[in-house]
Amino acid sequence: MSPTPSRRPDSPAGPPRWLLVMLAAGLSLLVAVVALLVLQAAGVQAISSLGFVAVVVVAAVVGGWVTRRLAPRLPDVRRPPRA
Repeated sequence: MSPTPSRRPDSPAGPPRWLLVMLAAGLSLLVAVVALLVLQAAGVQAISSLGFVAVVVVAAVVGGWVTRRLAPRLPDVRRPPRA
């Protein structure tokens, strides 16, 4: 008899997905805050809802892009073997 195959394939190397999602969310929030502070420093009194949505979308894209660039450089997470 052959040994029982594992149910799950080996997990990919690198940080877990939830950590990358949290990193992307944090970076996106940071980019959005910086963009809004720059707009305020430029003398913009108020932005429309469409302008706010544009800032949020651009921040999300930039945060995701930076996370994809940083992910390969992050250390692998060592998990204990499953019993």
